[in-house]
Amino acid sequence: MPQTAAWILVGLAAVLVGTAVPVLLQLRKTLKTADETLASTGKRLDQTLLELATTLEKVNRAAEELEHGAQRARSLAEALGSMGDALASWRASLGSVASIGASLVAAVAGGLRAAFSRDAASGDGEAVAETETVR
Repeated sequence: MPQTAAWILVGLAAVLVGTAVPVLLQLRKTLKTADETLASTGKRLDQTLLELATTLEKVNRAAEELEHGAQRARSLAEALGSMGDALASWRASLGSVASIGASLVAAVAGGLRAAFSRDAASGDGEAVAETETVR
């Protein structure tokens, strides 16, 4: 290998090293910044995950309370439904009793009216007879 070719290779290597050193320094700075960013992000991510776990625990507790309240409301609705059925049955019975009572009252009133009208009719005849005998 001629000496000039060796010097050309040495020159090219120097240029390559001269351009590679700043690139490697910039790469080092970039990697250091990326490492710091990942470290701070990791801390924030850990804190966020802890807060998320606390929030999910509260949501689960609230969901359990909501489910318990829904079960209580369901049992209350069932009790009110059965109470409504009982009231409807009582109302129907009361209607039947009222109609029977109205029929009985009408029959008793008719019987009393008939009884008093006979007494009044026989009593009027006697009163007329008494007034005629007195004259």
